[in-house]
Amino acid sequence: MDGRIQYPTGFCWDNIIAYGTTGVICLDEASQTVVKFPHRDEDKPSTDVERRIYEQFQEHGGHKNIVRYHGLHEHSIRLEYVPSFNFEAHLSTHKVDSEQKLQWAQQIIDALCFVHSMHVIHGDLNIYNILLDENLNAKLADFAGSSLEGSPLLVGVTASYRSPGDTLCIQGDIFAFGSTLYKIITGYNPYHDLTEREIKALFLKGSFPETNSLGPLGEVISKCWRGKYKNTHSVCKEIKGTHGFLI
Repeated sequence: MDGRIQYPTGFCWDNIIAYGTTGVICLDEASQTVVKFPHRDEDKPSTDVERRIYEQFQEHGGHKNIVRYHGLHEHSIRLEYVPSFNFEAHLSTHKVDSEQKLQWAQQIIDALCFVHSMHVIHGDLNIYNILLDENLNAKLADFAGSSLEGSPLLVGVTASYRSPGDTLCIQGDIFAFGSTLYKIITGYNPYHDLTEREIKALFLKGSFPETNSLGPLGEVISKCWRGKYKNTHSVCKEIKGTHGFLI
């Protein structure tokens, strides 16, 4: 892998803190930022889309629950460094109370409202693309596969978070938010013990995991999955009216 990576000037294998299917993330310790760059030339379109999206966010003031953009670095983008970036690991190793989970739900849906107001569809919203800062605030990240003003999505979505309908739309992101919220509350992805094919078949039939035992936010999850919300503002309003739920 190392021999195929085209590192930006000043970075090497030792600086890598994360990588995905199209991009590599290196830590710049001096500035406490990260530089994200494509694996290969064929991955550059994803980086270009992500750059344009972050620039659009920045032009409109950004959002406190979206990773901040710090400009270009050669063929790469420079972003805010979020130290406690592994949300899933935090969930699995810490006891998290209901108030904290509700706060995350509010932060994520607020960020998604802003994303949609910028004519962006995330397309790959899930627990793995949400980071936690040092104060445990949620930060939405990874727009490499996202759609800007109707452009195609450049990402494949895992079945647990994929809407059985169109994914290139606001409702696709809302469906994925429901699955993300389910993961935050229960610690598990929807139908975590089934195959991708089995999950897809169940979702197509409108069969979803039980959420009645999850309290008011369980109802929100069910509505997200069943397409009961017209937009993210409706989800946001309902979550902000939620005062507690059962774990």
